[in-house]
Amino acid sequence: MIKISILFLSILTFCSFANTNSDPQFSDYQTKVSTGPFAKKIVLNEKQEGYSSVWKKSVQDELNKPVNFAGHYRLYTTFGGKGNECLSDSWVCGWVIDKISGKIISELPRDGDGSNIYAGTGDNDTPIGLPFEINAYKDSTMAVITGQAIPASKKTDEDPICKSAVFKFDDTKFIKLTESIDGCKIDE
Repeated sequence: MIKISILFLSILTFCSFANTNSDPQFSDYQTKVSTGPFAKKIVLNEKQEGYSSVWKKSVQDELNKPVNFAGHYRLYTTFGGKGNECLSDSWVCGWVIDKISGKIISELPRDGDGSNIYAGTGDNDTPIGLPFEINAYKDSTMAVITGQAIPASKKTDEDPICKSAVFKFDDTKFIKLTESIDGCKIDE
């Protein structure tokens, strides 16, 4: 009887480890969703004050929308801009707005080259993998970004690579958990 119990426990333990998914899951980073009170007016820093009036209106509008990320934040992305906030129409730029304070506390996470600007197409409008995509939930501090980071410096001769990267948001910045180029491949 003891040998059967030990065998059963061994099989059960093996099955538990075999079914464990090592990839981060949104449920691994759950957080409580705040119901407020929330700020009514966006608070801009000196750099953001120099951004376009279109952008300022957009982030104010986003502040007034429901929480969509990490408990009390609003994750806002846009293709291109009308000023210094996002310089090219083919770029994707984004910000994390703290709905409690009204402050914009982060931009999209930076890649290894230091860039936090993304695109789903190359400079000649050729698709590179999947289009830009960000997956985030109001009750999780995890975000998945799929796209091509536009190099911050032109010192490299290498073409940017489309990646899927998983990040954890810690109330001030994004921390990379993992990344893969497999998330960008298009099935033929």
